[in-house]
Amino acid sequence: MDSYQQYIEENRAYWDELAIHHPDTDSYDVESFLQGESTIRRLEREELAVVDAELLHLQCHFGMDTLSWVRNEGAAHATGVDFAPTAIETARELREQIGLTPAAARFIESDIYDLPSVLDETFEIVVTTYGTIHWLPDLDRWAEVIATHLDPGGTFYIADGHPLAEPFHHESTATDLRVHNPYFNTDVTTLEFDGSYAGTDFGLENQRSHGFSHSLGAIITALVDAGLQISFVHEHPWSFFQRFEAMEADENDRWWLPELEYELPFTVSIKATH
Repeated sequence: MDSYQQYIEENRAYWDELAIHHPDTDSYDVESFLQGESTIRRLEREELAVVDAELLHLQCHFGMDTLSWVRNEGAAHATGVDFAPTAIETARELREQIGLTPAAARFIESDIYDLPSVLDETFEIVVTTYGTIHWLPDLDRWAEVIATHLDPGGTFYIADGHPLAEPFHHESTATDLRVHNPYFNTDVTTLEFDGSYAGTDFGLENQRSHGFSHSLGAIITALVDAGLQISFVHEHPWSFFQRFEAMEADENDRWWLPELEYELPFTVSIKATH
């Protein structure tokens, strides 16, 4: 097994256990979702039109966004893909609970790099959001998968943490931005942690995970090399989560670092066409 494959397998084991615990956390608030609330954020609503479209959602975790694209945002169909079997099982259970059919929302268990071997369809929209590409060792292969499953003239959309924010330690402040991780993808970052952004002390058996730094240039270049045309790159001065302990949330659940003399980008969104 090469090192990249080992990273993927250990990440799969880690995320499969997280899929057991995440539905019970306040961070995901499954109860509100089951009562009808959409999990799609304001940014995606403003930048991506999905009404009546067929959509492929990559790295969907346990499916709440995938289901929200259909139930709340008007997509004609959404296919969610994730490599963790527990996540896919939970997504299918949630689909049944909210009364959607597999024809409206389908879930496929697959590593993203293997997807072309298990799915031969193309879609009007391919989307991935928030904390996804950090776990991928090879962006060129990622972009090729996107191009493979995108209709001619179709739209790819990603919203995620801005790569410029990734190197800074979570204890950073406006006057003390501490560089803790690499900006350029020079090496894997391996952690052992009993938890995630959604909680701690889960009692995980598989605590080892591997992340990868991808610069903004690397993301855009991978998409262009795969044959996509960039429609926009939008950089936003707020974070979609409390990236730093000093951050404060506004009424839209966007997190700001107070007392910055000049704004920095903490979130990025990219749209491209095929």
